[in-house]
Amino acid sequence: MSIKDKSVATTLQLTRRAFLKYASASTLLPTVLGMVPNLVSTRAYAQAEKKIPAEWLQIAAKYGKPTGSFGKIGDPVTLTIGYQPYCTPYWTSSVNKQAQLWAKYLPKGSKVLWFRALSGPLINNNMMSGINQFGYMAETPALRAGEMVKCDMVAVTGYDLGETGSICVPTGLLAEEKLRTAKNLEAQRVGVPFGSYSHRQILTWAEQNQVKPELINQSIEQQMTYLKAEKIWAGVLWEPYPQWLEQRGIASRWVTGREMPCTCAQYNPQAIAHNFRVVGSTLAIHDWLRERPDIIMAYLKSEEAARALLIQQSDLAAYYVWTDIAEIPQSVIRATLDMMVWDGRITTEVKQHLKGCARMWRKQQILTQPRTQDPDQYVDEWADDRYLQLAIQELQTQELWTSATLPGFPKEIRPEQLQRHSWKTYENIKLKPASGASN
Repeated sequence: MSIKDKSVATTLQLTRRAFLKYASASTLLPTVLGMVPNLVSTRAYAQAEKKIPAEWLQIAAKYGKPTGSFGKIGDPVTLTIGYQPYCTPYWTSSVNKQAQLWAKYLPKGSKVLWFRALSGPLINNNMMSGINQFGYMAETPALRAGEMVKCDMVAVTGYDLGETGSICVPTGLLAEEKLRTAKNLEAQRVGVPFGSYSHRQILTWAEQNQVKPELINQSIEQQMTYLKAEKIWAGVLWEPYPQWLEQRGIASRWVTGREMPCTCAQYNPQAIAHNFRVVGSTLAIHDWLRERPDIIMAYLKSEEAARALLIQQSDLAAYYVWTDIAEIPQSVIRATLDMMVWDGRITTEVKQHLKGCARMWRKQQILTQPRTQDPDQYVDEWADDRYLQLAIQELQTQELWTSATLPGFPKEIRPEQLQRHSWKTYENIKLKPASGASN
């Protein structure tokens, strides 16, 4: 087996191992719940409420009257967070985890258990059963999660500038010039994880180009295998996989989101025109939004700290990401960071984007429940960053970096971000920890 093949096989084994390990996570529910503070009396909880601003409690009231189920304000907690380390738009979670930024903000004695997942559905299941209080995924599966789970989108992890999602084609097909135009994909097999933002991308692209490829529901690891064997004409994947496959000579990024209009162009023309984008989502379940506004605020502050690191110390942030998925080359990870804007705010234009996505998902009958019957109303109610806005205000009083310094969706931070990025820019990079830190 060649070095290239061994590297592919290693990644497939590791991703499958991670999936199998955490697919059985439901068996840990009794243990996790046993680590949550005991039920406190209404009187004790009411006394503790006096420790936090009234604005926090006003937001919490949206989710009902507190019961004291998860301890009183200020008590340490054990959070369980579902995250996807192999998906670039949610790398705020990877940085937060590996740098342990959360420890500065959560009550002393708190713990965080991180559940690795390869896609959003497993996280949805864990949130539904109460295993995960927070979950990370793209806006596309997150919209579906809001139907199935009592949760809200409380922040954006960040948004890309069109390049983290790619239609990848085997290098052999390109060399043989079998794929020259969009029409060449008519009725051809294309792998994509159904319900993902990649699914939204290929559906959007197919509508725009008036072609109907044969879409096959495949996981990322299945697509990697099939692309290598040229058993599919294309795979629709998210970073860091497209660049990694390109680096290995297995597949090329034939079309990225930069080369196509966004879903909004058809489904919400009122949105500012932009190319295909993905907006990462931080989801929180209603029980904790109601019971522990102090924990929600603290964790959102740690997310802002992660975004600050990603923007201000990109090499160090890339190092932290790499320590969590060390089989992915450092050059790929570092190049991928340049594709992102790490802005946590759910602005008016973010909501316009979400509405376009929700309308499409409703048409595709992926959103079917009463909560999403009116997609626009659903987004306005479900995408609620008021906790984050208060967190930003408090961080600003401490003269700390916040998302409020950024231009806002869908704008870039630097003009060069609009160019296509390549791992070759960082081919010789050697990521390392901060000076004085241990490996």
